[in-house]
Amino acid sequence: MEETLKILVVDDDAVDRMAVRRSLTMAEVEMSLSEAVDCSTAIAELKKIDFDCIFLDYRLPDRDGLSLIEELRHDNVRTPIIVLTGQGDEQIAVDLMKAGATDYLPKSKVSPDRLSRILRNAVRLYRLEQEAEAAKQEQEQLSRQREDFVYRLTHDLRTPLVAADRMLTLFKQEAFGEISPDMMEAIAMMVHSNQSLLHMVNSILEVYRHDAGHKTLSFFPCDLQPILKAIVTELTPLAEEKGLSMTLHIDSEGTGHLMTVVGDCLELRRLFANLIGNAIKFTDTGSIDLYVTGSSGGDPQHTLLDTPWVMVQVKDTGSGISLEDQESLFERFRQGESKRSGSGLGLYLSRRIVEAHQGAIAAQSEPGKGSIFTVCLPSAHEIGTESCAAIDDDVETSPSSPL
Repeated sequence: MEETLKILVVDDDAVDRMAVRRSLTMAEVEMSLSEAVDCSTAIAELKKIDFDCIFLDYRLPDRDGLSLIEELRHDNVRTPIIVLTGQGDEQIAVDLMKAGATDYLPKSKVSPDRLSRILRNAVRLYRLEQEAEAAKQEQEQLSRQREDFVYRLTHDLRTPLVAADRMLTLFKQEAFGEISPDMMEAIAMMVHSNQSLLHMVNSILEVYRHDAGHKTLSFFPCDLQPILKAIVTELTPLAEEKGLSMTLHIDSEGTGHLMTVVGDCLELRRLFANLIGNAIKFTDTGSIDLYVTGSSGGDPQHTLLDTPWVMVQVKDTGSGISLEDQESLFERFRQGESKRSGSGLGLYLSRRIVEAHQGAIAAQSEPGKGSIFTVCLPSAHEIGTESCAAIDDDVETSPSSPL
């Protein structure tokens, strides 16, 4: 049995309204047809009934059909609208379609076959769009539910991991009695594995907070020099374990206030700790070099920012990155071809942190010849030299096992 379509005919001419009704009846369209003589009456009908299609006259007593279409589409009324007019002006037709009309037909060409065909096509397209929109909303809801589940799971995982980390630290300190060298070595491996997992869990939580808009940043003037010096001091032992040298180079011409940015110092510390930790992870021989430069204006050699900036470059002599991997380097869950690739969150999180600070991040690399990661942040030299390089011990930022 054919579905009964709810149709609204908006026309101030009773003869024209009857012509539409007769044509649809002759075409054997199952319908429940309502009528309106002007735009205000049509709007009132639309508030009461969810119509499947609207036949709209272009010339109406209170306003023209074009303005009604614009109002309905602005109010997110997606019902198909077929405009019928006594004039065949092509420009009017173009304007109507741009405004959101589904189709356009001069009244002189109205016939049962043509009118029913236009109606059925309009309704079919409308239903397909509705189904696609419903599927999209369902997919988005499932995605949100999945994200919420991951967030809750990782949040719950963090508590036992932190507890295990502290307990293992007590074992290493022989708080429960003397332990043998073999046991000490085993505990050290457990500590490393636990911290790697904790780092991954923290990264997932941070990515979720950024993506969900739940991340609250505290912006203060931050001098990057002490932040970077602290990270280098912390990570130098990891570099030395691999026989790597690590050097921090400060631009001798850059004065202190040019190295100051306005930002969340903990997030900036997380950013640079991750980049430097990655450099150590993917470098087997050679060195890690950090270059910090401040500028009071744009540099033609570095076009990431045109405003006064602070630029930090992390250069390594590691395995490098293929051109294919570079194209998606900062995307979420991007994993490179290297066997040492992590979860694909570290660089994505780094990008989100840089973007939150209205900066820019880029990478230059060639397989077998190392990589250079460049971060440019707007300088806060006009604010002053106050530093906010404090480090919160409760936040896990050590990238001993970078992603």
